[in-house]
Amino acid sequence: MERLRKLMQFVVFEFGPLIAFLLLDRAFGIKIAIAGTIAFVVLDGARRLLGHVPFTRVNMLVSTLVLVFGAIDLVAPSPFMLKYEAVITNIATGLVFAAGARAATPLVQELAEQRRAAPFPDRPDVRKFFQIFTQAWACYFFLKAGAYLWLGAVLPLDQAIAVRSLVGGISMGVMLAVSTTQGQRLFFLCHWLGLLPKVAEGPGGA
Repeated sequence: MERLRKLMQFVVFEFGPLIAFLLLDRAFGIKIAIAGTIAFVVLDGARRLLGHVPFTRVNMLVSTLVLVFGAIDLVAPSPFMLKYEAVITNIATGLVFAAGARAATPLVQELAEQRRAAPFPDRPDVRKFFQIFTQAWACYFFLKAGAYLWLGAVLPLDQAIAVRSLVGGISMGVMLAVSTTQGQRLFFLCHWLGLLPKVAEGPGGA
């Protein structure tokens, strides 16, 4: 139960702007959704500043994309952006994860360390594992962008939005569940497959 609570807390705070926007847009419309999302971003920013909680790259990306595309939806004279904004958003997110795999601290490692409030061992196998993990997330977003592009081309707008909401929600849930509960098993699997450099110490886990 405690692990589930921490997982839900992590999802809400990292993807909160997107969750708030989607829920408010569906219930009250685009104007209320944008206002509510701005309020969420401001309050979450204050919480992070006062509580000395770092701003992660994922949170900043999600906040920026939601606000930018929400504003475009508000002023666009046609639903063109509604049809393809999810494609652009997933491509942008994939690019951030691809770049994050090459950072000093891979992006997924940054998120995992924040969730567990402790750093992982500073070892080449641990770093390589999180590089691979971050690249896997980048591939996920690129594949989802391709699927959304295809859906937008073959389905009417309302059907495309409905299908991508279902597919996107389920696939994101699976990715988050695997990432937060199966990290250690994936670490050992990568070692077994020879994808990680060998070290003298025992595995650090993830």
